[in-house]
Amino acid sequence: MGHMILLQPVDHMQNPYEKPHHRCIICQHNILLDWKNVQLLSQFISPYTGRIYSSRVNGLCMPMQKRISKLIRRARRMGFLPITAKDIQFLEDPKLFDPFKPK
Repeated sequence: MGHMILLQPVDHMQNPYEKPHHRCIICQHNILLDWKNVQLLSQFISPYTGRIYSSRVNGLCMPMQKRISKLIRRARRMGFLPITAKDIQFLEDPKLFDPFKPK
Protein backbone atom coordinates (compact mmCIF):
# COMPACT_ATOMS: atom_id res chain seq x y z
CA MET A 1 0.00 0.00 0.00
CA GLY A 2 2.20 2.85 0.94
CA HIS A 3 4.96 3.76 3.26
CA MET A 4 4.00 4.43 6.80
CA ILE A 5 5.60 7.57 8.26
CA LEU A 6 6.15 7.65 11.98
CA LEU A 7 6.04 11.11 13.49
CA GLN A 8 8.27 11.50 16.48
CA PRO A 9 9.18 14.64 18.38
CA VAL A 10 12.38 16.30 17.30
CA ASP A 11 14.62 16.88 20.30
CA HIS A 12 17.69 18.28 18.59
CA MET A 13 16.03 21.39 17.08
CA GLN A 14 16.08 24.73 18.83
CA ASN A 15 12.86 26.55 19.53
CA PRO A 16 12.54 29.24 16.81
CA TYR A 17 10.25 31.34 19.02
CA GLU A 18 12.52 31.38 22.05
CA LYS A 19 13.81 34.83 22.91
CA PRO A 20 17.57 35.22 23.34
CA HIS A 21 18.77 35.34 26.93
CA HIS A 22 19.24 38.95 28.02
CA ARG A 23 21.64 39.81 30.82
CA CYS A 24 21.40 43.09 32.68
CA ILE A 25 24.29 45.55 32.55
CA ILE A 26 25.40 44.79 36.13
CA CYS A 27 25.47 41.01 35.60
CA GLN A 28 27.05 41.40 32.17
CA HIS A 29 30.05 43.40 33.43
CA ASN A 30 30.18 41.75 36.88
CA ILE A 31 30.03 45.11 38.70
CA LEU A 32 30.52 45.07 42.45
CA LEU A 33 27.75 47.01 44.18
CA ASP A 34 28.27 49.03 47.32
CA TRP A 35 26.10 51.62 49.04
CA LYS A 36 29.08 54.00 49.17
CA ASN A 37 29.42 54.05 45.36
CA VAL A 38 27.14 57.05 44.99
CA GLN A 39 28.08 57.79 41.38
CA LEU A 40 26.92 54.36 40.21
CA LEU A 41 23.75 54.39 42.32
CA SER A 42 22.79 57.85 41.05
CA GLN A 43 22.55 56.40 37.51
CA PHE A 44 19.38 54.59 38.59
CA ILE A 45 17.68 57.69 40.09
CA SER A 46 15.55 60.21 38.19
CA PRO A 47 17.26 63.65 38.11
CA TYR A 48 13.90 65.42 38.32
CA THR A 49 12.05 63.58 41.08
CA GLY A 50 14.72 61.53 42.83
CA ARG A 51 12.69 58.35 42.37
CA ILE A 52 14.33 55.02 41.58
CA TYR A 53 13.78 53.92 37.98
CA SER A 54 11.85 50.67 37.56
CA SER A 55 13.47 47.58 36.09
CA ARG A 56 11.30 48.02 33.01
CA VAL A 57 13.04 51.34 32.35
CA ASN A 58 16.63 50.55 33.32
CA GLY A 59 16.72 46.94 32.04
CA LEU A 60 18.02 45.32 35.23
CA CYS A 61 17.13 41.78 36.23
CA MET A 62 14.92 41.48 39.30
CA PRO A 63 17.67 40.40 41.75
CA MET A 64 19.85 43.36 40.74
CA GLN A 65 16.89 45.76 40.77
CA LYS A 66 16.04 44.76 44.34
CA ARG A 67 19.69 45.02 45.35
CA ILE A 68 20.10 48.47 43.73
CA SER A 69 16.91 49.70 45.42
CA LYS A 70 18.10 48.41 48.79
CA LEU A 71 21.52 50.05 48.37
CA ILE A 72 19.98 53.37 47.29
CA ARG A 73 17.72 53.38 50.36
CA ARG A 74 20.71 52.56 52.57
CA ALA A 75 22.84 55.33 51.01
CA ARG A 76 19.99 57.80 51.52
CA ARG A 77 19.62 56.83 55.19
CA MET A 78 23.36 57.26 55.72
CA GLY A 79 23.31 60.66 54.03
CA PHE A 80 25.34 59.76 50.94
CA LEU A 81 22.49 60.36 48.46
CA PRO A 82 19.86 63.12 48.42
CA ILE A 83 16.25 61.98 48.70
CA THR A 84 14.31 64.42 46.53
CA ALA A 85 16.60 64.98 43.53
CA LYS A 86 19.76 63.72 41.89
CA ASP A 87 23.03 65.23 43.12
CA ILE A 88 24.19 68.10 40.87
CA GLN A 89 27.72 66.74 40.42
CA PHE A 90 26.34 63.57 38.78
CA LEU A 91 23.97 65.22 36.28
CA GLU A 92 26.58 65.18 33.48
CA ASP A 93 27.55 61.51 33.91
CA PRO A 94 27.16 59.25 30.86
CA LYS A 95 23.82 57.46 30.77
CA LEU A 96 23.65 53.70 31.24
CA PHE A 97 20.17 53.62 29.65
CA ASP A 98 17.61 55.97 28.13
CA PRO A 99 14.76 56.55 30.63
CA PHE A 100 12.49 57.79 27.84
CA LYS A 101 12.79 54.53 25.88
CA PRO A 102 11.92 51.64 28.22
CA LYS A 103 13.35 48.23 27.32
